[in-house]
Amino acid sequence: MVKAVIFDLDGTLIDTIEGLVDATNFALEKFSFPKRSLEEYRTFVGNGVGRLVKRALPEGKEEYFEAALKVFEENYFETMLNKLPVYDGIYEVLDYLEKEGIRKAVHTNKLDKFAKPMVQKAFGDRFEIVLGETEEFPRKPDPTALFDMLKKMGLSKDECIFVGDSSVDIETAKNAQMRGISATWGFVKKEDLLKQNPDMTADKPIDLIDIIALER
Repeated sequence: MVKAVIFDLDGTLIDTIEGLVDATNFALEKFSFPKRSLEEYRTFVGNGVGRLVKRALPEGKEEYFEAALKVFEENYFETMLNKLPVYDGIYEVLDYLEKEGIRKAVHTNKLDKFAKPMVQKAFGDRFEIVLGETEEFPRKPDPTALFDMLKKMGLSKDECIFVGDSSVDIETAKNAQMRGISATWGFVKKEDLLKQNPDMTADKPIDLIDIIALER
């Protein structure tokens, strides 16, 4: 029985890549470093903004990390709500889950201070719990934060499905021994996701309705 679906955020619910690219390139330019391309950023995301900035810095410029991260965070906090393109079909999926009485939550490696206002602006109060990166829990793919969410919701791992677009999300579901759906519409190429042997894949958000219905 599926009683809840827990979603990743970036690349799963919202196509946030342009905002991340803009803020990171803004930080790189601040220190006269060359900007990175969109395709490069697609390989940088998924492990939190710290890893994103580290990967974007030129080789041998690691000493600029803390300063570049500060510039990134200041710029992203000011601009992140300007562009929030929700993927086509996501609202329909959320409507279906609400109709079926299936609970919804978000678990992301985006910093919690960014994740909560972003979800609130795009979706209002449609998610029961929104949890981003905090000092309290290790980042995904460690399942500790996911287990805490399940405890707060009063659910078991067998009653939930985790949906995400990256290899990190696949690993998270496997580490939690939870059913996972790999969202191939996101930031990572489908062929790369398939190498991680996801439990299930969905090529479009709307496909989640049929998959979840079968899993019930």
